[in-house]
Amino acid sequence: MRSDQGRPDGVTRVYSEQLWGLYATLDRSLDPRGPDTMHAMAASYITPGALILDAGCRDASHLIRLVQATGSRGVGVDPVDVHIELARAAVARAGLGQRIEIVQGVMQQLAYPDNHFDLVWCRDVVEVVAELQPALNEAARVLRPTGRMLVYTDFVTDRLEPDERAMLNRHLANVPANLIESNIERAFAGAGLVVEHKDVIGTEWREYAEERTHPASQALLRLARLRRQRARVVAEYGEDIYEHVEANLHWLVYQFLGKLQPTLYLLRRA
Repeated sequence: MRSDQGRPDGVTRVYSEQLWGLYATLDRSLDPRGPDTMHAMAASYITPGALILDAGCRDASHLIRLVQATGSRGVGVDPVDVHIELARAAVARAGLGQRIEIVQGVMQQLAYPDNHFDLVWCRDVVEVVAELQPALNEAARVLRPTGRMLVYTDFVTDRLEPDERAMLNRHLANVPANLIESNIERAFAGAGLVVEHKDVIGTEWREYAEERTHPASQALLRLARLRRQRARVVAEYGEDIYEHVEANLHWLVYQFLGKLQPTLYLLRRA
């Protein structure tokens, strides 16, 4: 069917005022929640003097913030040399050397007694833990019966195409099986951890960050530059590093597109 002006009705509708009105609507913020969501949830379960375990602490920025905000104490565990150096330096700068200990180690072998921690914080970690069930078993073991564990992670969704999944599988750290929602929830149950609350974050945290500092836009720019100089990058850094960075730069974008599903869990012991 064609309009009286001889143009397809579809074209007329596509360029209608209603269409531009929708774009204007989409330019308005939906006031998304940001990563403070996780900090606020954690703080509600921490009392002064409580003991926090940050499993996979990286530079200890989250642990430092939690300890400062709640008057608690903390232990950060991480297997990577450079993370340990960064974390210890950050703790020293914050003047928290008497309240935070940074230990090099892995989540599946925690050198702490049973029922030791009031809160276990685990952000962007389970994706990379090869021995996932032993790691969660250990986290549950050192968690006090009245304590809580917070886990933030990402899952692949049906929107992720097979070739995109294959690319993410080339990421040097991620364990493909750990990006499957059912696998993670089954591992929680196997460790005797009960899901008390599940929050599908979706695009919210990404929207929050993009409205302020534009990290996804930066990732796309870096990706374009990476691919334009592929031969030089591979020659200088190696094929493995190139593939890791290529996959990693898709991460934020795939969160925006719903190909990855950020999810936050609040867990307790059964």
